[in-house]
Amino acid sequence: MARNTNINELLFPVECKPVYLENQHNPIRGFKAVTGRSGNDNEVVFSIVSENYQLITNFEAVEMGKEIHGQLFPNATSDSFEVFNVIAPKTNGSCHIDIIDKNYSLNVWAKEVYVPFVRIQNSYNKTLPLKFQIGFCRKLCNNGVIFEKDLVSISMAHTKQLYRNTDFSNINVSHLKKFENDFIKKTKRSTEIKLPRKYFLPLAAKVLNRNFDLNEKNDKKRNLIKQKLYEFAYAIENYTDKYISIENMGETAYSFFNVITDYASNTTHLQARSTHELQAKCGTWLNLIGEQVSNPMFTWEEEIKEYDYIISTKKS
Repeated sequence: MARNTNINELLFPVECKPVYLENQHNPIRGFKAVTGRSGNDNEVVFSIVSENYQLITNFEAVEMGKEIHGQLFPNATSDSFEVFNVIAPKTNGSCHIDIIDKNYSLNVWAKEVYVPFVRIQNSYNKTLPLKFQIGFCRKLCNNGVIFEKDLVSISMAHTKQLYRNTDFSNINVSHLKKFENDFIKKTKRSTEIKLPRKYFLPLAAKVLNRNFDLNEKNDKKRNLIKQKLYEFAYAIENYTDKYISIENMGETAYSFFNVITDYASNTTHLQARSTHELQAKCGTWLNLIGEQVSNPMFTWEEEIKEYDYIISTKKS
């Protein structure tokens, strides 16, 4: 996965302006437009908002992220702060910015090194609140996963009532250590869970919420669905080949975890917002799978029964 680290493309000027009806001299009361100049000199209107809207720029969001970085990572300095990845649609109306301490990494075990990151979420088009989440990225191949959604007790809608000059000084490294220990424990547990290869594809469809209605009556729509299924199956089968052949992975839940995180992190076949959503689904799966397989009634057949029609699907 090629990471995008060009944060400057998201730090363009943004402001709120009055909204007018055509041929009217007075602005509409109670509303304003969020506008900016992204990538060129043409002004873009991202959304129409109420007077209660509080604009939080990406620059301000990153400055908050820097404060969190300074509190979370041991020996963090301004020189060690680094933008690790930027996920944003072409419109730049929303974004996810991953920040790391470039001197800090996490050894899960001998050859498995992960980089913990803080994901800053923000938007100008009202699709996302300002939020900070924690994730881990496999250093060897940049597979990312959102492991904890509640790193900081802050998720601010863009409203004046909820906007605060938040004090991040009470955040300490124990937050990160807690998540790291939990991540290591559950990642190691996944290496002990046997997961036959034949279940990788249907399970990936379930975990990533990829549904394919092959009973669609409209021929054109059904053919499109089939094509999407073939593309999904082709990608998952390739990732499966890649990971089960790696030493010490094989047909295990950890190998499958790498398959779905690789798919979720590959922006060549995903929209920007989908990358974040799928990485969060991967984290949820890792969090829960150990407990699920501990249930004496658990079977992989039962787990994927609603998706078993996909098992025989391969790219012709």
